[in-house]
Formats: sequence, structure tokens, C-alpha cells
Amino acid sequence: MSSEDRVLTGPRDLEGYFDQGARPREEWGVGIEYERLGVFADTGRAIPYNGPRSVSAILARLVSMEGWRPIYAGPHIIALEGDGPRLTLEPGGQLELSGAVHGRLIDLREEVARYVALLQSHSEPLGITWLGLGLQPFTPLSEIAWIPKPRYRIMSAYLSKTGSLGHVMMKQTAGVQVNLDYSDEEDALEKFRVAMGLTSLVTALFAASSVREGGATGYMSFRSWVWQNTDPARCGLLPFAFEKHTSFADYLEYALDVPTMFIVRDGTFLDVQGLPFRELIRRGFGEHRATVEDFRLHLTTLFPEVRIKHFLEIRGGDSGHPALAVSQVALWKGILYDPAALKESWELVASLTWEERQRFHLAAARAGTDARLGKLSVLEAGKKLHAIASRGLAAQGEATDLLDPLGEILFENGACPAKDLQRRWLGEWKGESRRLIQECSRPTLKPHEPPGGSFAEDY
Repeated sequence: MSSEDRVLTGPRDLEGYFDQGARPREEWGVGIEYERLGVFADTGRAIPYNGPRSVSAILARLVSMEGWRPIYAGPHIIALEGDGPRLTLEPGGQLELSGAVHGRLIDLREEVARYVALLQSHSEPLGITWLGLGLQPFTPLSEIAWIPKPRYRIMSAYLSKTGSLGHVMMKQTAGVQVNLDYSDEEDALEKFRVAMGLTSLVTALFAASSVREGGATGYMSFRSWVWQNTDPARCGLLPFAFEKHTSFADYLEYALDVPTMFIVRDGTFLDVQGLPFRELIRRGFGEHRATVEDFRLHLTTLFPEVRIKHFLEIRGGDSGHPALAVSQVALWKGILYDPAALKESWELVASLTWEERQRFHLAAARAGTDARLGKLSVLEAGKKLHAIASRGLAAQGEATDLLDPLGEILFENGACPAKDLQRRWLGEWKGESRRLIQECSRPTLKPHEPPGGSFAEDY
């Protein structure tokens, strides 16, 4: 029996679980999960899963022509494996690059650039393009089909009961997640606190989901608003992140009390009817007893703004064009991997009360860069954060020009991507979908090597 199959006799069996993710500083890496929205280039309508011009057709091309390895759910391809990165499907057909772990940002940038170029080369012949946006701009929710993945069937039923926008989150949104390492419990919880404190500011700066079903949403990051109306038990800011002496035990207690969506036995997903994981350990589910693997899977169904697994995952940013997605990663690495930057950035939000943090989280979604963070505007706070991250990257020997796309938001446009896009959408573009599609599908990064294969030669 592997350690993952070990039956849990009580919550104490999970003590030390998060310590297993600790890595010495010299082994720290960084990773990206980059979601984009597939649409037909001529209409902007979301592409289906099946058919000659579809997500599955593109995945099949990558398997047959580029050597990616398919992962199936029954007869359906639901993911691809490369030699390092993976391509996975979100519930509405959004395609996610789940990148490899990189020690240097320049390698992560190259991975993203090669992926974007590779995907474009296999999508263009089918009249398909991919948008770097946080929200499907034109296709109604009811017209987007579910991906045939057993996990999503149970999730969709569960989330339909916990909030008003769970299905919108699943089928219409796209984001950027940033994955980072920690050296021990103290380091992990300090990064957790700082990231949880700053995530709303980053949401505001990178907000890119102001257009939905052809009209204005009333929010700069409608995606963030959607998450705030999905499931309060498993989403949002976590108050204990800001308490003194927070420990892994606090996150464990939180995870144990969140209702469990499913477990897997013999490859089959079993709906456990929302039993809190603590109760799953105590009572089991029918003949099945809770295992360490069940807990690992359960952690993937928790969606706070910052998530702890065997690494930290920061989840607050809308998707954007490729260079802007990499800029999100650079920002967080600059802040969290340099001790001076970590301390200095926390000072931007240290004085906020829990109520103020909640209000700002909502304001960031609604107003983006027009929101205020205490006495500072978001743009003023963003400029301070940009400077801190630049110093942090320089101290790590990283290229600070990866922050230039964020600098463009702060110093040139003076507006988050959503506000800039909405301004042009309602103004010079006159609501013409073609102009929005062209703008939001720009590659913005070019690989140093020709795209192709499953990145085996580099990763």
C-alpha cells in the first residue's frame, strides 16, 4: 500500500502533511497555470468540445503531429501530457497550460511563448483563436457545453446549490494561477499572509473581465465577483491568514471542515454528498474509508484566493495576453522570494482590518484600478508594488523587464486591461466583435526557438 492509499484513522494522521512540501531555498521554483478562452476567429463565439472545429480536434492534432500524450475519460481526450508541461481542460472548454516548475523566469517565459505559438499554429487552420481574457465575451452560458469529465459533473451539481454564479465560474471564466515554493512552515505562512493581503490589489491591477455576452458587466473583474458568489465555504479570503501565529494546523482545520465533493475508487468518481472531510474520516462513506489520496484530491476543490497544497497557489488574477500573464508570475516572485520585498510589500496592507480587506476585495472586482486601498488609489499602490517587485527580482538576479506589461498598465494606460478594453469597445471599436477578438488574441510573446513537440528538448 502506498502512503497515498493509507487509511486515515483521525485528523491527527494529517499533521505534517503540508510540511512535506517544504524545499530548501536553492530548490525553489515557480510555475504558471495559464487559462485561455477558445473562440471562432470570425465570430468570437466559444468553440465546442466536439466536432471538426473544436477543442478535441486541436488536442488530436497535438497528439498526432507533435507527440503529446493523451489522457482520456472514457473515449474523450480531457488532457495532454508533455515532457514537463500539461494541457488540461476546464469545464467550459477553456484550455490551461499547467507549466513545469522553473528556477528562472526566463525559462517560464519561453515555455509560455512556445505554448502560445504551438497552439496558434494548430488552431489557425481551423479558424480558431485563443483569448487572453478573464471571461467569455460573447457566448451565453447556456450555449457553452460541459466538458465530458466526471469530476465536473459532480462539481456542477454541487455548486448549483452553494451560490448564484458557480456555473459561470466553471464555464465562462479564465485566470492565471502562480505556484511558488516554501522552505518551512514559518516561511509558508508568511508568504500565505502577504499573498492573501495583496491578492485583491493584484486582482484590480490585472482585471480583464468587463465584457460578457456582448455587453458591459458593471465590473472590471467580473471573474472575481463570480468567485465571490460561488461557494463561501471554499472560496474567497481566509481570515485566519491575518491572525498572529497562524500555522499549518489552521489551514488543516479549515480544509477538514469544508464539505467534500467526491472521492475516487477504481477510477470512478463517487459523490459523497457534501460530507465535511472531518466527518468522512470519522464515518467513512458506505464501505469506503478516507485516505491520504482523498485528502489530496479534496484540497484541489478548495478555492481560496491563496491555496496551500505542497506549494502555494495564488489564484486571484484574471487571464490576460501572454506577456501580461508572465508579468503576474514575475510580480509574485519578486515580492515573495526576496525577504526585503516580502516585508516591504506587506506594509502596504498591514494596517487593514478584516472588514476593510473584505470591502476592498469587492471594490477591486467592481472598480479595478479606480478602486482605493486605504489612502492610496490602486494605481498609486500598484506603482509602489511594482517598484518593490522590481527590486526583489533584481536581488534574485532575475530580469526586471518581465514586469514591463504591468508597467504599461500603471505608467502609460493608467487603467487595468478591463477598463482600457471597455473604453475602446464602447468607443473607437463601436462594439465590433472582430476588433476585440484581434486585440485579445495577440501573441505578445515570441519563442526564442521554433515551437513544436511537447517541449522535450527544453523541459
